[in-house]
Amino acid sequence: MKNVIQLRNGFVNLPRGGESNRTMAMSIASELLQFGYMLDSEAISNLESASREDLVKFHKESLEWLKKMTGSNRSYVPFWKGFPEQVMEMSECELWFHQIVHYMSNGSYEPNEWTKERPTAFENSKYTIITVGDEEKFLSIFTDLVSVNQSITPDDMEVVKWFISSGQKLIFPESIPFKENLCTLAAMGLEVPVRTTTDVLRIAVSLSGGDISLPRVPPSRVRANSWSSRKVDNPRREAFKFKKFNRKERKYILGLLERTNCDPREFVLKDTRWVRLGEILHPGEYSKQFPKAFGLFNAIRNGKVTSWYGEVDRAFKESFSTGLDKISERPGELMRRLDWMIRKGENGSRVLEKVRECSDRISNKVLYEAHTHFEKRSTQRERSIMIKGARKKTTLPDLAPLNASLIDEIQRGIADALSVKFSKLEHLGKVWVDEELKKVPLPANMRSLNSSLKPTIRGERSPLGNKDSKVIRAFVHWYDEDGDRDLDLSATFFGMGKVHRIAWNGSHTGSVGCHSGDIRHRKGACAEYVDIDMGIALREGFKYVVLDVRNFNGGSLHEITDCVFGYMEREHPESNDTFLPSTLANTVRMQSESSTTIIAVLDLESREYIFLDIDQSGIPVASANIDEVLDAIKPYTELPKFSVYDLLKMHANARGEQVMNREDANVKLRFEDFASSYIEILKWMGV
Repeated sequence: MKNVIQLRNGFVNLPRGGESNRTMAMSIASELLQFGYMLDSEAISNLESASREDLVKFHKESLEWLKKMTGSNRSYVPFWKGFPEQVMEMSECELWFHQIVHYMSNGSYEPNEWTKERPTAFENSKYTIITVGDEEKFLSIFTDLVSVNQSITPDDMEVVKWFISSGQKLIFPESIPFKENLCTLAAMGLEVPVRTTTDVLRIAVSLSGGDISLPRVPPSRVRANSWSSRKVDNPRREAFKFKKFNRKERKYILGLLERTNCDPREFVLKDTRWVRLGEILHPGEYSKQFPKAFGLFNAIRNGKVTSWYGEVDRAFKESFSTGLDKISERPGELMRRLDWMIRKGENGSRVLEKVRECSDRISNKVLYEAHTHFEKRSTQRERSIMIKGARKKTTLPDLAPLNASLIDEIQRGIADALSVKFSKLEHLGKVWVDEELKKVPLPANMRSLNSSLKPTIRGERSPLGNKDSKVIRAFVHWYDEDGDRDLDLSATFFGMGKVHRIAWNGSHTGSVGCHSGDIRHRKGACAEYVDIDMGIALREGFKYVVLDVRNFNGGSLHEITDCVFGYMEREHPESNDTFLPSTLANTVRMQSESSTTIIAVLDLESREYIFLDIDQSGIPVASANIDEVLDAIKPYTELPKFSVYDLLKMHANARGEQVMNREDANVKLRFEDFASSYIEILKWMGV
């Protein structure tokens, strides 16, 4: 695992073995090249000096991880084995004839073997450069992950857990600001400050194998699949049940609870889950040892407790001024309800004055969220948010627009609060900020992303790595164990007033691209590919191409074995192997509970990917929800209102001087340094 963690972070770090293994090192370097990773001279030197045993371990761990993440761990075969040339040589009628026979045979029929020999051509891949690191750099990965004040990806959470259980000498930051990270450490037995009852609930959930972010408990009954109205027991419900804790674990949880603030007003917010937990912990058995914890459970079962939020509502009913004073006890909540209080129309100037008084106690995270929220409040528009842990946006009620000057005043106040905080940090001097960073939004809800080869923020625009590529080849690989799976890869082209679809139920071949054929109910390793000719598609009036994967049977993508989506940049699509890992731009392991996931949008004009990884509802057929797809992608096709560029510009002006000429700066904040690391962005976002 250590080798994989380091490779993911762009470096190698093998201990010296007192021998020279240049041949093995060069062999490993050659294999990594096939996956788009290039070792620099110092990294190769590090491998050369390692022991044979360590090199064998590095090779095994790294190659297994790369094969798993790129979908190249099996020999995946498309329907048309001579794709794309074989498809382009046949008429649409011929393609459909063979496809229909395949359907009628329930997947047993396949067209004759492609006999033409593929030519070989040079593909100018963009390689990820791997450098050499050391133990300090390796251990700093853990420190950086637990220092941030936002959610991290599931893969990075697994890295945190590995560090804790590995016996490594951990380097802790001064504080662990994000509750999910803090409670993960506590659940694994580390002594960290657990202060609230909700912290303890997170720990109990984590010990039970549940989601420490505490998402809403799913309904007990759900539709059998996307095609059916029949209700069945929800299998996801099991993950929300507490395990049967042993006596030691029960005393540990009650002991943690005893040392918290034991505030019943917070306890009542999750009363249903606490009641379930109490049935397992049996706090009455330990009432003398943990009297405050016992009192909390007794209050939730037999008393009537009003939450702090209930007290706020009661205070506002008494008078606006009383409510304002009450909510100011928690500055973060004051900021979250600012829009509502402004719309109340009472004492608007007093509200803003209260915000200014409390601004230094509002977390940066809440300030960023508020700034983004008010960007959209000057006009009447549809509103939606990504709820914690969700993989698609939730629509909100429309609100009447606010006065533009009022919005400016609010946002200036937020910017001033952030600038004051930043000004207390180390001086930077002259700073150059790459304008390309305007294309990178601030990270949010990273916990809900699928595993990917290159973790990317939703809405981030990434330029094509190979500027000479003509075709984007999207693919989905999966393994059908029983011959009862049916995945569909679709590419939907959008232009001014026109839509074109390449999919099993759309075009199979044409000027803008082609489909490798629809595989249905075929045992073994399966693959579907779609080629997109960017130049022709742009000339024919298309602006965007939406790439998605659908489980036609209506079940989740999570239940499909080894399901990987990705896209390659090909100069010579008719040459070499159909699947060429060195040309991969990114890959995603499909682990969503949904039956449909939109992975990315290709902007044909700017030649950029817009990463999405969002789910869709409804029946999993590409032609069924065109309007919904358009609504889903629209917010991401616009540049972020508050980007990483804006964040870094604030730092530059608060901590030094922003300069326009790169050569004049002593601190250079480049696109590639932040676009490839959301953790680096989170560091600059602060707490």
